[in-house]
Amino acid sequence: MATAVKTKKRRTQAERREEAEEKLIVAATELVAMKGFDGFSLAEVGDRAGYSRGLPGHYFGSKIELQNRVAEYVVNEFYVDAAKLEVREHGLKRIASLIRHYLVSSKLERVKALTFLFTHAQLEDSLKQTMTKLHNQALSVLKQEIELGIENGTIRKDVDSDLQAGIIYAFLRGQLGFAVLDPDYENVKLGEAFIQNLKKSLSAE
Repeated sequence: MATAVKTKKRRTQAERREEAEEKLIVAATELVAMKGFDGFSLAEVGDRAGYSRGLPGHYFGSKIELQNRVAEYVVNEFYVDAAKLEVREHGLKRIASLIRHYLVSSKLERVKALTFLFTHAQLEDSLKQTMTKLHNQALSVLKQEIELGIENGTIRKDVDSDLQAGIIYAFLRGQLGFAVLDPDYENVKLGEAFIQNLKKSLSAE
């Protein structure tokens, strides 16, 4: 009896493009982390990703548009990893878990790239718009956790969710800056102290 031959399904053009874009974005992220905002070319991105030197320009149009995608990629990876955190209970416990995750993530090379882009956003309107959107997204996540904590009784009902989200995010952004400036900077102990103060300030108990 003839043996059935399993044929490999050919990927669509859209699937091939999606894979290529992802590899180009990862390559660009690595180059931003190593060389900063202006230290590389689109051609280098193509080389590093294993594609033609002209493909990044063809897919993304410009270096700044590719860097916008880099910023979105790095932040999205943070949320993908955050979704796997063991702490599921909303409110203070989840906020503490997210803070610890953020501080650990600050040591990653891709996060170093994001910090370079944050800095350069002051000079590039397109990048500024992307960063503003990402900042607002982070504030929204923190605000939602605070409000869920108020609902489940772990956070005081009189807490201003907008204000507290801003305080937490300002702390995290500051720690990210220190971590990039000094690879040996130790932020775990400081982060734990911040979490303890936060619990004393917000806890409904």
